This record gives sequence, structure tokens and C-alpha cells, in this order.
Amino acid sequence: MLGDIFTVPEGGLPKFIWLSAVFSVFNTVQCMVSPLGMTRKIYSKQPQQVTTLTSHLFATWTALSAILRYKCAFNMDNEILYDLTFWSYVIAGTHFLSEIVVFRSVKFPGPVISTFCVAITSILWMIKDRQFYID
Repeated sequence: MLGDIFTVPEGGLPKFIWLSAVFSVFNTVQCMVSPLGMTRKIYSKQPQQVTTLTSHLFATWTALSAILRYKCAFNMDNEILYDLTFWSYVIAGTHFLSEIVVFRSVKFPGPVISTFCVAITSILWMIKDRQFYID
């Protein structure tokens, strides 16, 4: 059974989404264990606004995203799950874009660039391959 969680379906997109889920788990743990560490680096233009509570909320959102991504990677033909996962990337990308452009709490380029690139890549790839996975 444990081996099943590491056996990713065929195709690049499911593997990319699965990898995104794995990194989300690591980010969730980091936000819980060391809540002011990396989170303050991400929001480096306004680190005083990062608290233990905001980091824990960020961890909770990231944990939910990780679960969605993991389940989607193994159920790419499930339209509801596919759409929910897609919108989770849209929300994450919009959040970071607003923090860069509107609220100016994030330095760009900076630590946020990897998260932003994963969100944009996922959004575009999921749009491109939607017809392949969803009949």
C-alpha cells in the first residue's frame, strides 16, 4: 500500500502535479515547525506582518492544496477534482501576484519565484491538456 503513494500515473502532467503535492507537504511542515523562517523570507518586504498565526494559516491552505494535487495526480479523469486543483493553482498564483504588484510584501524575483512559476506552469499545462484527461 505504501508503494502506491509513490507510483504516479503515466504522463508528464500527473507527475508534475504529484511533485507539486510533495513540495507542498514539505512547505506545510516547514510553516508549522519553523513558522517565521521561510515565510518571512517570502514576504521579505513586510516581514513584520508575518506571525506564527499567519504562517500556520498558510500551512493549512498549503496542506489542502497538497491533498487536492495528490488526489488529482491519480485521478486526472475526474472533472471536479481536475477543476478544483486547477483553481487552487489560480488562487495561489493570484495571491502571489497580488502580493508582488498590489500589496508589495514580496520581492520579485526572490524566494516566491519558484511557487509562482509552478502555479503559472500548472495553469497553462492544465488548460492545454484538459481535453486529453477530461472527455
